[in-house]
Amino acid sequence: MASARYTLNIKPEDLEPDKPRELTRKEKLANWWWYHRLHVGIGAAVLAVVIWLAVDFFGRVLPDYQIALVTEQYIPDTVLSELGDALAVYGADLNGDGQTLVQVNGYQLSFTATEEEDSSVAMDALTQMTGLTTLTGDVSARTSLIFLTDDPEGFQLSFELLAAADGSLLPEGASAEEAQLFAFGDCPALAELALSDETRAYLETFYIARRGFADGKTLADYPQENEALYKTLTAGAAAQ
Repeated sequence: MASARYTLNIKPEDLEPDKPRELTRKEKLANWWWYHRLHVGIGAAVLAVVIWLAVDFFGRVLPDYQIALVTEQYIPDTVLSELGDALAVYGADLNGDGQTLVQVNGYQLSFTATEEEDSSVAMDALTQMTGLTTLTGDVSARTSLIFLTDDPEGFQLSFELLAAADGSLLPEGASAEEAQLFAFGDCPALAELALSDETRAYLETFYIARRGFADGKTLADYPQENEALYKTLTAGAAAQ
C-alpha cells in the first residue's frame, strides 16, 4: 500500500493520463507517408504501366494486313519494315483509319536444329523458343494468310498449314511439294517492289504460300481481302 505522504496531496487531475499531443498537419502527412510509402510506390508503378499501355494502344496504327516471314536466318528489322511499306501499294485501307498498313511479322526458328549440332551454328535456345512461341500464337489466332519462308518443306512438316492450289488445306502428312508455292523472284508483283538491294538479296531464296484452313475456319480478320492480296502478289507466276 502506498505511503500516506505520497498520496495525501494528490489531486484528481494528477491521476488523469497525459493526453497525446495533437500532430500538426505536416506531421500527420509525414506519419501517413511513412506507413504507406511502399503502397504508393507500387501504385505509381502500376499506374505508369497502365498509362504507357493505353498510350501505346490508342496511339498505335492497326495493320490492315499481316504477313508471316519464317526463316532460320537472322531477320533484320529493315527487311520487315521495307517489305511491309512496299507491299502497301497492293493493299487497301480495310479498317478505315485513312492509311494502308501491311505488317510483316518475322519468326526466326530452325526446323532442323538438333542437340548434336555445333554450338557455333546451332540457334540459341531462347531465339528458338521465342520464334516457336510467337509463330504458334500467329497460327492459333489465325492472324496470317500469306507466308514467306526459305524452308517450305521444314515449315510444312512442322506445322502442316500450307494450302493446295485450290486453297484447301493439304491432307495430313502431305509435303510442301503438294502445296502451291511461288518463288519470290518469279512473282512479277514482288519483283516490282521498291526494295533496297540488301532486302531483295535477303529475300531471293524465299517462297510465298498461303495458309489452308480446315473445319470451316478462316482467317480471323479480312479473309477475302487477304486472299485477294495473295492472288495479286502471285499473279503471272508459275507455281513450283
